[in-house]
Amino acid sequence: MKYIFGPVPSRRLGFSLGVDLIPFKTCSLDCTYCQLGKTSHKTIERKAYTPLDHTIEELRGALKQQQKIDYITIAGSGEPTLSTQLGAIITSIKEISEIPVAVLTNGTLLYRDDVRDELLQADVVIPSLDTVSQEIFTKLNRPHSELSVPQMITGLKGFRNGFSGKLWLEIMLVREVNDWPEELE
Repeated sequence: MKYIFGPVPSRRLGFSLGVDLIPFKTCSLDCTYCQLGKTSHKTIERKAYTPLDHTIEELRGALKQQQKIDYITIAGSGEPTLSTQLGAIITSIKEISEIPVAVLTNGTLLYRDDVRDELLQADVVIPSLDTVSQEIFTKLNRPHSELSVPQMITGLKGFRNGFSGKLWLEIMLVREVNDWPEELE
């Protein structure tokens, strides 16, 4: 399968069936700690990166295998909110399955109304926020030049105010970068 992976065991989500909507290392950040390595295509442009019908067809096939799946998780090789098909994928998943939908996101595009609206359908959204300092954000997350920490925080708050699902903030602590008391506070 090209767009579906797993199910994989997850500490947070149990057995998670992954949906990957973005080409490898297409992201709005180039985090120093990323397990996938350096970002090859840093962007904030949203577009359709994968064919919706093929993705749903693969998902149907994976669901027919009747494996234990606790969540269908939109995540993978890049930042899923870059996909303009995010809302359509979530809608399609909800139409073909009762398994809850989780979205792992770096949270950088939550300032956009269209992204927040599409994510409202998810059951769990897990955004990242590693720092509240632009200096550390630049050092640790190496963002696209048009992104800022205040913009991210405003987006997170706006999303939180309209979202009825579970919102789990993910914070990556890096020794001697963002783990000092003032930063944590």
